Amino acid sequence: MEAKEEIMVVSEFNNSEKDLFEDIEIRNLLNSLDDGVFVVDKNDVLVFYNHSASLVLKTNLDGLLNTNINKIYYFQCLFNDRTIPSHIRDLASGYKISNIYKIDEKTYYFENERIDLYDGYGKIKGTLYLVRDITKEISLEISLSNEIKSDSLSGLFNSRCFYENIDKEISRGSRYGLDLSLIFMDINNFKFFNDTLGHKTGDEIIRFTGETLKKSIRKNIDSAYRYGGDEFVIILPNTPAKRSTIVANRILSIFQSGFNDKLKVLISGKVDIKDLNLDSFIFNDNKSKKIGLSIGISEYQQGKSVNELIKEADAAMYKAKKESGFSFCIYE
Repeated sequence: MEAKEEIMVVSEFNNSEKDLFEDIEIRNLLNSLDDGVFVVDKNDVLVFYNHSASLVLKTNLDGLLNTNINKIYYFQCLFNDRTIPSHIRDLASGYKISNIYKIDEKTYYFENERIDLYDGYGKIKGTLYLVRDITKEISLEISLSNEIKSDSLSGLFNSRCFYENIDKEISRGSRYGLDLSLIFMDINNFKFFNDTLGHKTGDEIIRFTGETLKKSIRKNIDSAYRYGGDEFVIILPNTPAKRSTIVANRILSIFQSGFNDKLKVLISGKVDIKDLNLDSFIFNDNKSKKIGLSIGISEYQQGKSVNELIKEADAAMYKAKKESGFSFCIYE
């Protein structure tokens, strides 16, 4: 709807001495809009909705006239002051998402505009709500945003996203005195593996590692990233270094328990398994060839920079690699 039409509707309704529903021109204008229009009186009782309203909200509004809008599902969600998630609220498009609610398990996004309506004495006689369905626009922007932040091979976030988020977490931890740990890891002998079985097989192991990390961390709390090559990093908010060892153990367990089966599937039909000693990649004592993960852990302390946190985790990882080969080490 153009701003000129919106101003006309409000101006006509505010200044008209006749009731809205006795003014055919205003009714026709409201019914011509693609946005959903709802008009309530000063007691929040629904007294009018236009032809598009049911289509926009994807629900049957029959029988809801003269009903308090607090009893209508869409407005219940709107008035509950639900917090819009930051990853949606901070999208670059500038859409002002007023409401998020689900219909048949699908999430819809709406932009609302509330316009108070006044009588001839300057007192509020009702409110007009304009409701726009912006689901397609928001879904597209979320998709594009995820693409920019994601590493397509591992399925994790990329290093650019890591630096954005670690800055935020350090700032939050510093402000509120919260714990924060960082896990840094790489795949031992990945180059040998890549050169022996080929880059496509190596790519699949990067994907397998990404899946392992996703299974090992707390959803919507921790976040995992492909730092580069065969290096990975995890941010653990509200977690001291000692407690992060739970995550490190989980990562090692899931990776090691699933690696051989994954390898057999990858080389099936390409290499005769009888001619390939799988143990040379994971189980034998030859650490120069053995595949596994080495993990380093660092903990944020007041005043510590991002680079310091990364260097400490990296140093701990190399200590773990040197001392035991396939485990974790906390930076001291």
